[in-house]
Amino acid sequence: MPAVPAIAAIAWLSAAPGAATDPVLMAVLVVVGAVAANFPVMVSPRYKVDSTPAVYLACIVLFPPAPAVAMIGLSRALGDTALSFRRNPTTGRRRRRPIDVVFNTSQLILAAVPAALAFQALASVAGPYAGVAGAVVAAGIMYAISTVLVVIGAGLMTRRSPFHIWAEAAAVDLRQNAALYIAGYLLAVLSSGRPWLAVVMMVPIAAIQLALTRSMQLMEQTIAAVESMADVVDRRDPYTFQHSQSVAEHAVRTARRLQLPDKEVELIRLAARVHDLGKIEVPDEVLHKQGRLSEAEFELMKKHPATGAEILAKFPEYKRGRELVLAHHERMDGLGYPRGLAGAAIAFGARVIAVADSWDAMTSDRPYRKALDAEVALGELLRGRGTQWDPQVVDAFAETLPGAVPADARARWTEVRPLLRSLGAAVGVIG
Repeated sequence: MPAVPAIAAIAWLSAAPGAATDPVLMAVLVVVGAVAANFPVMVSPRYKVDSTPAVYLACIVLFPPAPAVAMIGLSRALGDTALSFRRNPTTGRRRRRPIDVVFNTSQLILAAVPAALAFQALASVAGPYAGVAGAVVAAGIMYAISTVLVVIGAGLMTRRSPFHIWAEAAAVDLRQNAALYIAGYLLAVLSSGRPWLAVVMMVPIAAIQLALTRSMQLMEQTIAAVESMADVVDRRDPYTFQHSQSVAEHAVRTARRLQLPDKEVELIRLAARVHDLGKIEVPDEVLHKQGRLSEAEFELMKKHPATGAEILAKFPEYKRGRELVLAHHERMDGLGYPRGLAGAAIAFGARVIAVADSWDAMTSDRPYRKALDAEVALGELLRGRGTQWDPQVVDAFAETLPGAVPADARARWTEVRPLLRSLGAAVGVIG
């Protein structure tokens, strides 16, 4: 907890002599920063951003270190305290706990101290661009220290790599903060001696935040629309109703068991939810056929991964996920489709989806057979471990099942593969 060193830093800075300050402008910036803190945007499952960096940099540029740091701490404390009285409409939980208020305020103070000192040192150097250079360095220091402290705190709470947590949101976070720091410097330049302009300058800053909010909303709406299309495809066949949702749930549990980064887990979830989207072009007489497919019919069915990937290519949100959709029927031994990839050439997320898809297919009723018992389905997965499916993924998936099969039991399964091969031939499972 950085609270103690943060308080010590304030005490030390307060003893330093400072220049004259504008109390009205100080109050305006504190209030504006507190308001901005109440409109965070979720850019990854564990990372939020808001427009406060613009206000914090303006405080550093406009005022000596001591009042600037105090303003930043006070603004964040007020903003997060207000958030603590609000509840998430989805979960019903308070948006901020007391410990969150203390941590957020403290880490920002710790980041603001060296940033303010660096700006003061560089801005005092003679030269036409000294102030700009000081602002750039101060922004970089504040972003780096604040981000490191936040992701370390999140990593300790979630037992995940801090770097992975940051990497999940880096693309959006870096662009957002760069734009906000530029706006913050303009805010400082224009509002010096004119407090009312600080309020006016919040319009473009709010526009940056609004643009990010709209972008995230558009992405969510696009994903929801594509997933709705996938659900419509599932509903064409009463045997596959909610199939994609079930596959996504199995794939997510497996990916988490494999301790994949949240970004990869979400990528797998997105692709799994729409992995059969390409079946929209499969004729009803093939999709609903009560018996085995003929060779020609099976060739039609084999086109659905490529068709799905082609549809998803039109949506930027599936830029990476469409490769998983395209490869979810590939096999480790190279006998899959549509490209006959083998081993490491198959995207790892596609290997996860392949196991989840096969499990759900085997444990669900189909026109050509009844659902298999869990024990038989697991035996099929173990039989194809290393040939059809990735061994690591099969093992991780097995460990997510109720009454997970221990490693020694899985080893015994491999000893009876000849019998299982006969069983598989008799059952004739189609994934």
